[in-house]
Amino acid sequence: MKIVEETRTRLQLKHRPLRDWLTGWCILTLCLSFLIYCLFFEFASVKLTCDRLPSNQINCELRRFTLVGSMEKLKMFDPQEAYILTKTHSKGGKTYQVVIVTPFRYFALLSHVSYQDNQEITFKINDFIKSGQTSLFVQQNQHNYLFFLSLFLLIMIAIATFFATSPITTCTFYKSIDKVFIERKSLRVNQVIEHPLENILRFDIQEKQFKYSKLYRAVIVLKFFKEIPINPQYTDERSIRYAVSRIHSFLKF
Repeated sequence: MKIVEETRTRLQLKHRPLRDWLTGWCILTLCLSFLIYCLFFEFASVKLTCDRLPSNQINCELRRFTLVGSMEKLKMFDPQEAYILTKTHSKGGKTYQVVIVTPFRYFALLSHVSYQDNQEITFKINDFIKSGQTSLFVQQNQHNYLFFLSLFLLIMIAIATFFATSPITTCTFYKSIDKVFIERKSLRVNQVIEHPLENILRFDIQEKQFKYSKLYRAVIVLKFFKEIPINPQYTDERSIRYAVSRIHSFLKF
């Protein structure tokens, strides 16, 4: 919070919630980028079709589909085997993925399918390779995973947008008209709070413990003990204490 103007009859303070803006825009950018990736680049389903030629050679086609409907088609020749790749994450969770081995490269299927489903797919592919079956068709999908992930990202985007559009607060004390005006402006807020100076009982400094530090805000306490924060967002102690001291000096509290 900063003193932007001080005269004999007027004192104006302004608070820009830089911490909320930075946090909101960082989370918004990250979640929006991840949502775009989920919609356009993460595969929601795969279809594997294989045919055995008279020469016993196996030719396969792997089709991968995104949530928005785009498709990638891959050719696969002479698959040797399929196995389940287990990935252990930092928090102990595990994901399973079917990997098909060919003489030329590896082909991975979906990464968020249950172990049982992957086991069934692996068995069908390996059985087809070893047997004399003439054709094979298998498919996987992870629509539910991507749906709930996208829903979570949309909720996070809404929360991040709320913080990214936190209002600028302008608090002005007028001795000439014996009033205080608190104006909050942003893309989502346009509010003016007005009270006579005679209704002010005192000014409090409220503190809040965050993960690694304490932050503060200045509060006007009115008659009947109604509280109006000058800066709704908590910020550093030094600027708040200085602002309150200047208000006290200006109003002769």
